[in-house]
Amino acid sequence: MAACITKELSCPGCGAVNKSRMWVEIDASADPEQREQILNETLFYWECPDCDYHAQMVYPCLYHDRERGFLICLSPAGRTQQVIEAEQRHPALAGLKKRLVLTPAELKEKVMIFESGLNDVALEMVKLALQELTERKQQTRVEKAFFLTESEELDYLGFSMFLRGEEKPVYQGVRLEVYEKSLRAAERVDFQESGFQLVDLALARTLLEQ
Repeated sequence: MAACITKELSCPGCGAVNKSRMWVEIDASADPEQREQILNETLFYWECPDCDYHAQMVYPCLYHDRERGFLICLSPAGRTQQVIEAEQRHPALAGLKKRLVLTPAELKEKVMIFESGLNDVALEMVKLALQELTERKQQTRVEKAFFLTESEELDYLGFSMFLRGEEKPVYQGVRLEVYEKSLRAAERVDFQESGFQLVDLALARTLLEQ
């Protein structure tokens, strides 16, 4: 079951103090409503009941899916003492993939990747290559890139690329065979599952340089 705490928050807009719920631990099978809120990006949405001020309220959250074998720790401050304590608190989950993410968008992406049965290390390699290709074509920097969808029928993986200064993303895709080549490359690099790992573009770049 989801672990929920209640905290008093002061609204930056009007100063009113109201109680708000925070979901600090979520079980995918037991908490389908919270899982859905992660995927539609509303779990961390906060709105003041007095003045309608709204913002994204990001806080540490642990998401686990035992059936699919993964555990994701959202920690905006990175690898903190809280993250280390979470690792120690779940020794029985040693066989699960453990990932560290910094934002709700990254949490959503990891859930989508693992629910699709994909390897996130290989996918980050694909994303890195696609990002570099997009930057050459668009002649500007890609600030953020996210896995978007998988279509086995169309033999296709989709990604959203957020260009510098642009609010709407550019959509790019690759054939599944590109992912399969990256998967074989990922199997050859020195990547060890150990604790909550930050598997992102920086890691993909490091592994490919090896």
